[in-house]
Amino acid sequence: MKHSTLLPALMLFFCFTFSNVIGQLRTPSSVGTYEKGTITLESGEEIDGYIYMDMMNPQDFQKRVYFIDEEAYAAYSEGEDVDDRATKYDSKDLQGFSLENGKKFKQARYVNLFAKRKQDKVPKQLLLEVAAEGKVTVFKKYHHTQGFISPYLPDRTKVSDAEYAEWQKNNFEILARKEGEKAVNLSTINIKKLVGDNRAILMNYAKDEYGFRTAFTKGPVFESSFQMDALEALTRMVEDYNKS
Repeated sequence: MKHSTLLPALMLFFCFTFSNVIGQLRTPSSVGTYEKGTITLESGEEIDGYIYMDMMNPQDFQKRVYFIDEEAYAAYSEGEDVDDRATKYDSKDLQGFSLENGKKFKQARYVNLFAKRKQDKVPKQLLLEVAAEGKVTVFKKYHHTQGFISPYLPDRTKVSDAEYAEWQKNNFEILARKEGEKAVNLSTINIKKLVGDNRAILMNYAKDEYGFRTAFTKGPVFESSFQMDALEALTRMVEDYNKS
């Protein structure tokens, strides 16, 4: 009898420990807030209002947008709960959205080649932050924080919400999309295919004039994660390419 009860208990203990090591479940956030901005519907219609942004759980605004009008925002500012007054738009419903602070998000189709499960490799329409736009568009894809995720993310029991959100802002995947093609993760990107049709840009890359070759050689922080130095260097190269 002792053995029959001990085995399930051990299994439960190891499952709990394993879950805590490799995954942190989505939790309530103190940093989420409605920010002034504009959504662009699939039809092209633009609507001004307020968009819920939460860097504790960025997968939310990358998959869908919760949007309120001026009247609801006034109530929100007074401390009222306005969740039931928010209109939800899925990523497929929008061309994108922009915030008053200058950030812009566009719909992009992406397949996660790093996914472990087959169902996670299904192409998804996401709303991704734009770092550069033109013949080549560069996106920031923030890390998913729900369910089983990388153990490299900060332990939410040891850092504040603000510290966790700051980490998210500075650690992300970089995607690049050439006109007429799919968005590709920087970890698997072919630089010659991306900008090789412009010899001058390719030569500048080879001479590391943009600083991107050095940043890219350093590799990701973990898995497919990059930081601001790599993004800024790639953006310099892509903006140069887009102007040519």
